[in-house]
Amino acid sequence: MSDELLNLNTTGMSEEEKQEALEIAERAKKLEKETSGHRDSGALGLKIIAAIAIGMSIFHLYTGAFGLLIALRQRAIHLLFAIIICLLKFSANKNQGADKEPWVPYVLLGIGFWTALFLYLQSIGVLTNVIAIGSFIVIFGLLFYARMLTRKKRIKIGKSYESVPMWYDYVFMAFAVIGCTYIALYVDKIMERAGIVMLFDQIVGFFLILTVLEATRRSIGHTLMIIGVLMLIYSRFGFLFPGVFWHPGFQVSMIIRHFILTDSGLWSTPLGVSSTFISMFLLFGAALHASGLAEILLKIARGIFGTMVGGPAKMAVVASSLFAMISGSSTSNVATTGIVTIPLMKKTGIPAHLAGATEAAASMGGQITPPVMGAVAFIMAEFLGVSYVVVMAAAALPAALYYSAVYSMIHFESHRIGAIGLKRSEIPPWKKDALYGSYLFLPVIVLVYMLIDGYTPMRAGFTSFILAIALSMIKKDTRLDFKKFGNVLASAAQTLTVVAIPSAVAGFVVGTATLTGLAPRVSAALAILAKDSLLLTLIITQVMCLILGMGVPTVANYILMTILTVPIMLRAGVEPMAAHLFAFHFGIMSELTPPVAITSYTASAIAGAKFWPTAFAAVRLAAVAYIVPYLFVFNTNLLLGQHPFTLMTLVTIITAIAGAVMFGATMAGYLKRKMYLIERVVLALGAILMIRPKLIPTLTGIAIIILVFVVQFVYKKNPKSYVVPESVKARMAEKEAAKK
Repeated sequence: MSDELLNLNTTGMSEEEKQEALEIAERAKKLEKETSGHRDSGALGLKIIAAIAIGMSIFHLYTGAFGLLIALRQRAIHLLFAIIICLLKFSANKNQGADKEPWVPYVLLGIGFWTALFLYLQSIGVLTNVIAIGSFIVIFGLLFYARMLTRKKRIKIGKSYESVPMWYDYVFMAFAVIGCTYIALYVDKIMERAGIVMLFDQIVGFFLILTVLEATRRSIGHTLMIIGVLMLIYSRFGFLFPGVFWHPGFQVSMIIRHFILTDSGLWSTPLGVSSTFISMFLLFGAALHASGLAEILLKIARGIFGTMVGGPAKMAVVASSLFAMISGSSTSNVATTGIVTIPLMKKTGIPAHLAGATEAAASMGGQITPPVMGAVAFIMAEFLGVSYVVVMAAAALPAALYYSAVYSMIHFESHRIGAIGLKRSEIPPWKKDALYGSYLFLPVIVLVYMLIDGYTPMRAGFTSFILAIALSMIKKDTRLDFKKFGNVLASAAQTLTVVAIPSAVAGFVVGTATLTGLAPRVSAALAILAKDSLLLTLIITQVMCLILGMGVPTVANYILMTILTVPIMLRAGVEPMAAHLFAFHFGIMSELTPPVAITSYTASAIAGAKFWPTAFAAVRLAAVAYIVPYLFVFNTNLLLGQHPFTLMTLVTIITAIAGAVMFGATMAGYLKRKMYLIERVVLALGAILMIRPKLIPTLTGIAIIILVFVVQFVYKKNPKSYVVPESVKARMAEKEAAKK
């Protein structure tokens, strides 16, 4: 999250709204500082990071314009930039206090130096047990002493936040420079060796692996780093594992060859996609934001939906969904649009926890919505061996169902709690701005057109980026001078860093799977557990996705699920596209599912609400997302493009969206009046049957929903526990007066 994201235009806001937006912006900045682990770098430090980030973006623009380099060379340069930015930007102790000195960097350095010495002494034939043990004690003893001195220095300085890199940051940076530069410069000679591994390869490769693990710990967290470590341990010591997971284990030289000297491990598909498609689309997203599109989206959404019942909440759903589907980041989107939408929601009677939950659910949905889909769409296309457009088409209807349900629940929930809309006088003039700013949508239109027309994502992304930058020059307030353009490039690259690092670690999972046969082993174990039941297989997969996805970025989570759970679904007869989207959807839902629920955590902090009520409200808003994946697995007609488009396909789309709307009403517990429990249960059944793309279930669902509507209109008495809000009574009185 950058300062630019927080400085949204407040034109048209009242002084009270501006003040609250400012307070929320400050709260968001404080939250970021406390949770992101960013260093409190001075002006010089920030300039150095920005300069390196600009260099990274220029590199990707160059390759986007003139063609990619050899795969390993492209990926090595990409990773080098990402690691350097990460080690400069993220603190070693995650800003946990002046007396907190982390152990992990020292352990990694100790393992690295001892392993390098071990391999060298072994190669010259002088290694003995005494030397191995003695060197281990000496190396770790020295590092332990170094940690004590570094901790004392921290305490003496007395700062809660790191302001400059630590001494070992430069060591890790040196490892990254040597390792990535070695691969980039000598990739041709490495390929010519046909698998022969030199001592230098082993040492450089091992240090590069350790550096990636440390960068992962800082930028992403311990969870993904531990997964990477477990993959390495399993590759080396497979003979210690029981049952189907047993394998003879591989020597360090073989692991380094597979992980570092080929494109099967660190440099595999995840990092390949990060260094090409994702980099270009993140640059495109940064350019769109700089062009002023986010502000136009907010103005249009406020103008159209603001005066409706629960208008600001509906505005949040629409604006956040449109922006998140391009930005591909739910947490940054919460901070971007939430600054404007959350104060307006609270102002119109929506409780703080529900305001935060609405923003979180709307922003999270952008991750499953084309065209970017949290950057996973590109990797999914690579794994499935299909075009990017095919993935976009398949993901479109489930995303539409999600937002239909969220929007309808907000609508009915607003009626239930009596949330009013904004007054006409509170809506600033927007039609003129929307008309004059409509040209800002052109890059998105061009992007979609070029993708459908068969252009590569790289070419489409690059062309759309150039167009977005050119269009930003039209208006004075969005015109990019040299400094602003540099900020666009720097912002995109720094966002790309936290995609590149987990993509690199995800390569460890890919490498372990291809080296040891981990995927079929996991599939075999899950098959035994599921007892050949497809439903039980899907439930186990869902639980694994939600658990493993907690605290793991979208890209890494999807790759983990693809390797660990997709094979068993394929084995059970699930269509490949459905299996991949199932794993992807539930991996994304981990961002909203307690106890981690990072998106809900961010939204609750900005809204000034408690975490748990916000998280549970967000889950309730997004409830349809826990059901739709099961439906498209059992019937792939919900995945557009997987079957020929017919009249029945159109009927399926219409009835499924109507079912999603009714499901939203079910979760809100309100239609014409507050629903009784039996009405909610019956309506939920009807809604699910309507979403299911089969004729008989759909007709049954329609009949059930009609029955519930009839009951609602005939029997108008609310449940005794429901207290009608004063605003609802006022609206009812106005309607009665109008009739008379």
